[in-house]
Amino acid sequence: MFRQLRASARDAASNALNKLFELPPEADKPDDTHDPAAETRDKADWRVKMLHNATERLRGAADGYIAAKLDEIEARVDAKLDSLEDRLDQKVVELHRQLREMRDRELRHRLRLLKITLVFTVLVAALSLVYKWLAKYLTG
Repeated sequence: MFRQLRASARDAASNALNKLFELPPEADKPDDTHDPAAETRDKADWRVKMLHNATERLRGAADGYIAAKLDEIEARVDAKLDSLEDRLDQKVVELHRQLREMRDRELRHRLRLLKITLVFTVLVAALSLVYKWLAKYLTG
């Protein structure tokens, strides 16, 4: 079924191209040099040239289309990369903020511990002084 479909599509394309690129009648040639092989060869050469020109134009159009699509894809990729870069920058800023907050909390905690240690050190020193004072006056 697909072979028949391909064959009929190929025949239709061939007929369309033949109708599109038919040789114009040449009135310049004299009838006495009528060589059917040369005429067929000329006709085939003309068709080959026309097909070559058509394929070159189609290639040019396809190259232009591909270049436009590649530019469009490149623009979309650039936009996506820019949005990703913006998101990454936002995340980096957020991480810096979180690290700063954690550092500040750690410093507050250490300062609190140092204050508590200082208070207890002062209390122990005061108790030691009171003990020494009491020991000196009571034994004394």
